[in-house]
Amino acid sequence: MPALSGTREQSPKTVSEKQSVPLLLDVRTKLFICLTASAIVIFFKGEVALGFFTLVTFFYALATRRWRLLGICYAAATLMWLLAICFVVILHKIFPEFPLSSFANILIPFLRSLVMLNTILVLALTSRVQTLLSALKGLRLPMWLYIPAVVVIRFIPDFIRDIQQINETMRIRGYNLTPLFLIRHPRLTVRLLIAPMLFRALRSADELAIAAELKGIRHDVQMSCYKPNIFGKSDVVALLVMIAVIVCGVILEMSFESMVQGRMM
Repeated sequence: MPALSGTREQSPKTVSEKQSVPLLLDVRTKLFICLTASAIVIFFKGEVALGFFTLVTFFYALATRRWRLLGICYAAATLMWLLAICFVVILHKIFPEFPLSSFANILIPFLRSLVMLNTILVLALTSRVQTLLSALKGLRLPMWLYIPAVVVIRFIPDFIRDIQQINETMRIRGYNLTPLFLIRHPRLTVRLLIAPMLFRALRSADELAIAAELKGIRHDVQMSCYKPNIFGKSDVVALLVMIAVIVCGVILEMSFESMVQGRMM
């Protein structure tokens, strides 16, 4: 069935991304990198190895040349991490029997989230929905598994674009939606930011449902792409680099294993 595009189809080739490395990779390679990253954050427990993986995936995300967006995402992740630390300290002050975790134990979940953030952002910002659908459907996965995954990945660029449009609209109306403004005026935050985001999310859900129907999701037929998926030299190089990174991570994990065991005792 010929591939059809929705009205709000995300075009990954923006001006700043035309020469980015992730655009040279096949979508299956980027999916495999995300799957490998999810396995890494499950099986690796040391902060040294996870910090190494975070650094590598950070440079991988920088290859998209979306530096401002990446900075905003890191700022938001850091803010949530600091809030988590504050709540842990508050709970410890109120309930002294509540254990106060060490800095390393608090840092490890933060590093794990950054590894997944970097890889998923690259997949979402540099891949077309049709290629994702074709790749996941080609793996013979059940519909209930790959449709939600595609919807989540498809929603990320729309969510970013909606936030930018809401911010521009509020600036026209004379509001500057800075973090300090949002904290000082919670009611205005709900009216000016949260409510428009909810309505735009509902609209995006309708558009995604229509786009899915146009792409023939319900029909058990082979979907075709405007541009065929080609596994090239860049994909082979990326996979080799990924294997080398995993080997280095294993070496770091084994070298600092005593630190992890000492913390767990």
